[in-house]
Amino acid sequence: MKHLLYFSFLTVVFTACTNSSTTANPKNEASADTTSTQPLTEPTTVPTGLKLIPFKLSDKNCDLVGTEDFPLDEGWCNQRDVTGLRVSLTNSVVANKINGLICKEITGKIGTFQSIKNFVAQIKNLSNEEGEMEFIQDEYTCSLIDSTNTYLSMGIGSYFYAMGGAHPNYGIQVLNVDLNTGQAITLDDILSPGYLPSFKALAKRKFIAQNGNDTWWFSMGEQPFELSEVFSITRKGLTFHYQPYEMGPYAAGAPELVLSTADIAKWLKDNPYLKP
Repeated sequence: MKHLLYFSFLTVVFTACTNSSTTANPKNEASADTTSTQPLTEPTTVPTGLKLIPFKLSDKNCDLVGTEDFPLDEGWCNQRDVTGLRVSLTNSVVANKINGLICKEITGKIGTFQSIKNFVAQIKNLSNEEGEMEFIQDEYTCSLIDSTNTYLSMGIGSYFYAMGGAHPNYGIQVLNVDLNTGQAITLDDILSPGYLPSFKALAKRKFIAQNGNDTWWFSMGEQPFELSEVFSITRKGLTFHYQPYEMGPYAAGAPELVLSTADIAKWLKDNPYLKP
């Protein structure tokens, strides 16, 4: 059952994180610490020199002891996996800045590739002492959503399962960055001032059209409709990604809201990322 949930999660993440215009395929990961590159093939000339370097890190601890009240599942190992992407640019300072932000999405702190290695290795050091049980398996998966000469949009999917839990938890964060400055891109960088009230009204209508009006908290009057703080930029527009439980019960999944450039044209301000 655990494996079934795991593969179901990966299907959700990769469906959420990929796009038909993707210029590099992070699912073809190399082995850990690989130095091979995945150069973008579209557009042909990339002024920033953007390349994505895939890597895979994994560690586990199978030397665990359960208790009479909390016996271990047969064959259980604590395990942590990171299937990641490192950014290479002509401007190494900007590349390091972006890689630091990727590290933060995975580990919770800005850091280096070594920081991610250390984070993975920490799975071996959980105490697993009586009264402080930490039997967990987690995974982090980076996936290119889209990129142009000006921006990179990368999804970082997460999966977490604690032994004994009713089900695993999963989610997605998205890193949208300017390839010339390394700064994270916000909605305020794309949309005109004062956009929120009317933009949110459109978003709610589109959400219902795309996902139906049943099972969501807002449709039952339990909370108002809100824009997700997690969004991705593509050449086709904006996609808002919701986490499990954010819009409805766990069984409702992690819905998305897709808005095309035509949908949001009236709110777009002059910006280097999206054009009407």
